[in-house]
Amino acid sequence: MNEKVDLVALREVSREEFLDLAQNGARELFELEKYKVFDALKGEEQNYFVYEMGTHKCFLINQDTCYQLVTSFYCGGNKPSILDGLNNIASSLT
Repeated sequence: MNEKVDLVALREVSREEFLDLAQNGARELFELEKYKVFDALKGEEQNYFVYEMGTHKCFLINQDTCYQLVTSFYCGGNKPSILDGLNNIASSLT
């Protein structure tokens, strides 16, 4: 079961919305070049984000996308391909 997940954002979120969705705190899962990947809790609801530090844009992503990014990053994935996925997420809403 090695099905590739499309790496796209669900939507862009504002700083205020990010803070609302991270009421119980956010965890930085990893950082790669100009991107940070987070998860956060609001009550019992888990949310996942890609933050682009250059533009200060934040993108909500789904659990499958986050899982693919995190496992690629920590399990020997190719850094350029992970970066391509992050770039795809950041550009998927334009």
